[in-house]
Amino acid sequence: MNTKKTVFISSTYEDLARHRQAVWQVLKEFDVAIRGMEEFGARTECPLQTCMAEVEQSDVYLGIIAFRLGSVDSESQKSFTQLEYEHAVQLNKEILIYLADEEESVVRYTDIDVDDFSREKLKAFKELLQEQHTVNKFSSPDDLAEKLRRDFKRYFEPSEVKTEPSQDEYDRTLKLVKGFLLMPKSVLGREARFKVSFYSNPYPASRSLCQAFKLDYGMTIGADIHVEIPKLEKKSIPFNELYATGIKAANTLIGLINNKEPIDLYARLQFSEQDVDRVRGEFFGTSFYDGSLDDFVDPNEIYIPPAGKAILLFSKMT
Repeated sequence: MNTKKTVFISSTYEDLARHRQAVWQVLKEFDVAIRGMEEFGARTECPLQTCMAEVEQSDVYLGIIAFRLGSVDSESQKSFTQLEYEHAVQLNKEILIYLADEEESVVRYTDIDVDDFSREKLKAFKELLQEQHTVNKFSSPDDLAEKLRRDFKRYFEPSEVKTEPSQDEYDRTLKLVKGFLLMPKSVLGREARFKVSFYSNPYPASRSLCQAFKLDYGMTIGADIHVEIPKLEKKSIPFNELYATGIKAANTLIGLINNKEPIDLYARLQFSEQDVDRVRGEFFGTSFYDGSLDDFVDPNEIYIPPAGKAILLFSKMT
């Protein structure tokens, strides 16, 4: 019995042409049929009717959303992408959502909507998607392809067509980390696979760390870790802590810390050139005295500022 699923790729086109090409290449590695505007050709229906028909004939809706609203339906004043999504929800299709990372993506000015109408409509649509689904974020076509390949393994069977063997994920992580050590901003925001051991209880992230990495102070926690895999020289490992921000991610991280065995997980490579004077937050204030000083001397902390601070930001389990 043929169980091949059909995937419909929904996105704007001109700004995401390279991303769509990467998606098509990844999907060819799996036993699926692909539907998208690249194969629409000449049809008697209007474009919106064509899109709705393609959604109906698909099993999986794959939504890729960046910084442009795209074509808008004059009647509903909603984008075609949003209407495709809503149609997929009504038909109870499988939904996969990938959003361009607003902090890490490198985009051309022409690929960003600047008018108020489009910006507000797009913002509302993204908020809806994040409320209804566990979304994944990407920073580049290559980053999107890596995440799709990993996620698709959970949904689809591999294609019978022979493809080049994919590089082991840990090998890709090692390559990314080596690039990060030389030029951290060149791979900023890329997600990689690590195996880590925990050796501290969770603690609140400091205000200065949250400011440096644009995290929500008071909603971000950290834990001290040792990176087991990939193997690097001890002096070359820039990551000594793992952070999670938001309730869901923080609760997941808290649950992992109790494991005695090393844990496989994915995390994003982050770097800030801002100074971070301490990583542990203190919400309510604390005092301690340096024992080498007189009892009457004010509390002191000796601090040598670094040039920057590297962290791993937890994203999800393998």
